[in-house]
Amino acid sequence: MYFNKFYFIEYLFFFFNSCSFLYVILIDWMSLMFISFVFLISSMILLYSMEYMNFDFNKNRFLMLMVLFIMFMLFLVISPNMISILLGWDGLGMISFCLVIYYQNKKSYSSGFVTVFLNRLGDLFIIFSLIWMLNFGTWNFIFLDYYKNLDYLFYISIMVMLASLTKSAQIPFSSWLPLAMAAPTPVSSLVHSSTLVTAGIYLMIRFNEIFLEFYFFEYLLIISCLTMFMSGLNAIFEFDLKKIIAFSTLSQMSFMFMILCMGKIEMCFFYLLMHALFKSMMFLSAGILILNMNNNQDIRKMGGLINYLPFCSLIFMFTLMTLCGFPFFCSFYSKDLIFEFFLMSNLNFFFFFFFFFSFFFTFFYSIRVIYYLLLMNFSMLNYLMIIKFESNILIISMLMISFMMLFFGSFFMWLMFYKFDLILLEIKFKLLSILILMLGIWFFFELNNFLFSLNYLFSFFYIFFFGLMWNLLFISINFFLNNFLFFSFFGQKVVEIGWCEYNLNSGIFSFFKSVMIFNQKIFLNSYKVYTLLFFLWFLIILMINF
Repeated sequence: MYFNKFYFIEYLFFFFNSCSFLYVILIDWMSLMFISFVFLISSMILLYSMEYMNFDFNKNRFLMLMVLFIMFMLFLVISPNMISILLGWDGLGMISFCLVIYYQNKKSYSSGFVTVFLNRLGDLFIIFSLIWMLNFGTWNFIFLDYYKNLDYLFYISIMVMLASLTKSAQIPFSSWLPLAMAAPTPVSSLVHSSTLVTAGIYLMIRFNEIFLEFYFFEYLLIISCLTMFMSGLNAIFEFDLKKIIAFSTLSQMSFMFMILCMGKIEMCFFYLLMHALFKSMMFLSAGILILNMNNNQDIRKMGGLINYLPFCSLIFMFTLMTLCGFPFFCSFYSKDLIFEFFLMSNLNFFFFFFFFFSFFFTFFYSIRVIYYLLLMNFSMLNYLMIIKFESNILIISMLMISFMMLFFGSFFMWLMFYKFDLILLEIKFKLLSILILMLGIWFFFELNNFLFSLNYLFSFFYIFFFGLMWNLLFISINFFLNNFLFFSFFGQKVVEIGWCEYNLNSGIFSFFKSVMIFNQKIFLNSYKVYTLLFFLWFLIILMINF
């Protein structure tokens, strides 16, 4: 990183008739750092999964799918070649589908179907960018800066941006992210921290030099602000614990897109690494709380868990404090830096409004989850006691990530930003994030009872608008899925099978089928007896005449 070195390695598999079949690897400080974080977090999650999924019959299949998931993410991270990127990109979508439908029921299947379909849209955009890159004679996007034909680069950057939006679940492709919560909790921890959701933002970081030629960042900034505002608002009205954390992931992804649009690539990557740490920790601690509540995920049925599960509750509270950007946690060093840089930027009131309200929503739903889980009276009336399951393996895996979550923020800030940007702000702007945090805590305790009564008064309105992501779920299922599935069935009949083959073969088959049915009717009933008697009578007549 200090000497700005990178290695570009080509493996030649074979050379045939002037066509070379290569596998290309790009190793620089960014890919190595991201791979190390992926492996570090994945190892702790696999250790956690061995104990968490201990009573599952298909535990070995689950662990193999997780290892495959990590392998495809590795292919994506080290690839400067669009073909090998497509290999990792498509593999992530395929394995995520297998993991979302792991609990084989109707809800998991429908969630997995929406997930894999919207991810396939991202694969389609990557394939379109591959077609456009044929104009350059290379699929290595690292060489694209040397070409000055901006028309082709324009279309390639559009396709890469749309692919990143689908994978990172920005508007209008946001509906698959909360549905992916049907997967087991270790899968959610891996997907939302460092693999599937971060693949889109990582691809945008890699392609940032191409985007500097155009003005896509303005449109992307609007999309990211709207997504951040929508996800924070949905998390306030949600009662499923895993979906609240999923909306939190969506909000933080939009936060990264926003700082990327403002041109701060290293700052975005730094927050991506810190987010991977505390978000994986959040899912791991939430998984133990859900397991102890007999697989119940409704926060209204929890409460007072600090008395029954002190260690996991304390870790969960620390992760929520890190999400809010409390001082001296890992997220503070990245989030406060981004916040101050945003205050120095030259943006209009629209962006400031959505940014500050999204920041406020983050504090609001974090305090709400802490109140419902830890501070409220124990309200699980269906059970007289909880299981109190905290094994040593689970605690060791959580302690390792907690240690990194506490100390890696300061360490990587000194490592990555050895040349600081000058930030000049007044003291009131420096303390604005702490003020918003205090306002969020005060507003929650003031409005908690008021919102609880509003839930019953306007339940129909908020369920179909606020609680369902501004109706994006219905739009994606009814419009995208139904229409595209209809056209795919039509295309299969006309293009893939072929109209001649479809009609001719089915016509011949139906003709022979009707002939065989007629023969069966003759030979499987009493007509054959009469026919035999008729032939015998005819033979006897002939013999008499002759």
